[in-house]
Amino acid sequence: MAEETEEVMTMPVKREPIADQVQPVTPSVMAWLKSRGISQNTAMAFQIKSTTRAGKECAAIPYLHGGKIVNWKYRNLTDKAWSASKGGWLCAFNFDMLEPGGVLVITEGEMDAIAVYESGCKNVTSCPNGAPALGAKAGAKIDFLKDAPMAALLESTQAIVLAMDNDEPGIAFREEVAAHIGHEKCRIVSWPDGCKDANDVLLSHGPEVVKECLLLAKPMPIEGLTSYEEHEEEIIKYHRTGGGSRGLSTGWGIMDEYMRVLPGQMMIITGIPQSGKSEWLDALVLNTIKHHKWKWAMYSPENYPIPFHFQKLSEKWTGLPMFARHDSTLAMDEKLLRATIKTLNAYIKPLSFGEEGADLDSILNRVRICVEKYGIKGFVLDPYNEVEHKRPSAMTETEYISQFLSKIRNFGRIHEVMMCIVAHPTKLKKLVDSNGNDKGYPIPSLYDISGSANWRNKADIGISIWRDLDGSGNAVTVKICKIRNKNLGQTGDITLFWNWKNGRFEESQIQ
Repeated sequence: MAEETEEVMTMPVKREPIADQVQPVTPSVMAWLKSRGISQNTAMAFQIKSTTRAGKECAAIPYLHGGKIVNWKYRNLTDKAWSASKGGWLCAFNFDMLEPGGVLVITEGEMDAIAVYESGCKNVTSCPNGAPALGAKAGAKIDFLKDAPMAALLESTQAIVLAMDNDEPGIAFREEVAAHIGHEKCRIVSWPDGCKDANDVLLSHGPEVVKECLLLAKPMPIEGLTSYEEHEEEIIKYHRTGGGSRGLSTGWGIMDEYMRVLPGQMMIITGIPQSGKSEWLDALVLNTIKHHKWKWAMYSPENYPIPFHFQKLSEKWTGLPMFARHDSTLAMDEKLLRATIKTLNAYIKPLSFGEEGADLDSILNRVRICVEKYGIKGFVLDPYNEVEHKRPSAMTETEYISQFLSKIRNFGRIHEVMMCIVAHPTKLKKLVDSNGNDKGYPIPSLYDISGSANWRNKADIGISIWRDLDGSGNAVTVKICKIRNKNLGQTGDITLFWNWKNGRFEESQIQ
């Protein structure tokens, strides 16, 4: 059989005609065709006949190639069974009526191709033996495309509309056919809800809707390439919501004018040691939980062990210190502590680490699970230098950081997760006045982060936290160094006041 297939692919005209016993269309076959929405004129155009197989009446549909019948397909009128001529050639259906150039429609089966023809789109063919089972490779199912005359016709065609069944095998088969032809030439059809294929649409909605679906076929998606039309509804929603509703509140009214949060953004936070980077980020996390019910995954070796980190989170959440101190009579009792554990457990998923830490891929794999299982909206990596880095020897640190940040940013955008990374600056020189007096450390910029200017270049939001470590005040400067999306805010400085008793950041001076 394989040798015969190869022979007819190169010289199909030498194929001997199939001499099956058929007769003109009987009233019962014509009635069946009409029940499928097929007119008598269309039946005549396809030279459909009648026959009997295994004692059952069938519609006989011929395959013509070069003016000769090279195969018959038979449809049992009573039980939907299909069969074919023994030794018939599995070439493209309706080949002799196909025309080069223009648009060609490919369906999954003969009745769908006939339904497309009924709608007025006559340049249509189908696979001769249906789609492969789900999970199976197409193999011989796409051999009809490789026949030399068919391959030449495909080459000359301007566009090919893939009108396969709207089910998993049909969609998988569509991908196989597109891969063989070339995605750039293919368009895909969307059938109305409740319709699996062209014949369903013909019966439910009529030939006009079949034709409309074909005319509205969209370009086949190509990995890494998109179009504004594909994102039309997303763009309209963006417009209606004023640019994504300008993001969500940070929980601090005075900060919202300068910065608002939104899933999919990558935020870089820096600041000199003990300036409050982690404290402020924890407070922001808790604010999004309080105001927006966000869920978070947190990889935070900086705040190890877990009970210590939970102390800081719970104190911010309750407004009470975990332990009573000499200057405070109020503290969390065990009942409140257990209630807080239960509450924060529903919103925060801590990621653990081993002796050697964890590399980025293993961390993001767990974050991906948190997205799928818990629906998280935010992720904290605190700090960058605690990740196990595997920089190839031939790669510079600048190249490595660029790749590292791109991977995190792309993950956040694809999964709609706000990605927050704490990164330490290089050692800064203290400021001195004209008399040589020590004026403390300056506020670091994103360019001061160790390793690469990509910390600023790649960031969607850039934050620098600063407080006077030599003074006695509790004022904290939150410097918004960068806002990529102007709908989310602007650069500027905000002053918050840190309450050391409970770790909260207040908008006004604490008495």
